Amino acid sequence: MHQETSLIGQFLIAMPGMDDERFKKSVVLITSFSDDGAKGLIINKQTDILSYKDILEKNSENLNLKEFKFNKDINVFYGGPINCERVVVLHSNDYSIPETNQILNTDCSITGSKKILPLLVDNKFPGKSKLIIGSSEWEAGQLESEIKSSDWLIWGASNSIIFEENPELIWLKVITSMGINIGSLSNQRGFA
Repeated sequence: MHQETSLIGQFLIAMPGMDDERFKKSVVLITSFSDDGAKGLIINKQTDILSYKDILEKNSENLNLKEFKFNKDINVFYGGPINCERVVVLHSNDYSIPETNQILNTDCSITGSKKILPLLVDNKFPGKSKLIIGSSEWEAGQLESEIKSSDWLIWGASNSIIFEENPELIWLKVITSMGINIGSLSNQRGFA
């Protein structure tokens, strides 16, 4: 896949007529894109499938959870329907360990290591973060086909949107930043 045609670091914005309920009004950050397919994370859907405390308990067998003060709300986000048991942290670039992967064309990274989980409590590093379970994936050619069918709009990602504190506003903020009047978007698939 040529770098200039890569969707890495771009937002996919679900059109209003999106048929798949799992992606309705979703904003997906594309994290990898090649001839083999694409992967991304939905950044605007909180979930209560697991709490931060549940995730810590399952992934940090060497931690004494009694030492933690769970007085800070750490929301858990639904990244998509694939690998729902996999936990990653999408975060600003002020934190990095060998297991951290920077997302091209953005100012953020992904860390899948359990080492980062306790750091989310103390608010020091990373400065901005989202705890995400699951991911979104497309087979070779599938995403391109969905884009041609007007299921998705494409827009450049920004940390201000990725780490927006009110996830319910993200979809509308991206649409607005594109200069699109929400009323002008069709609810019919394929007629943007």
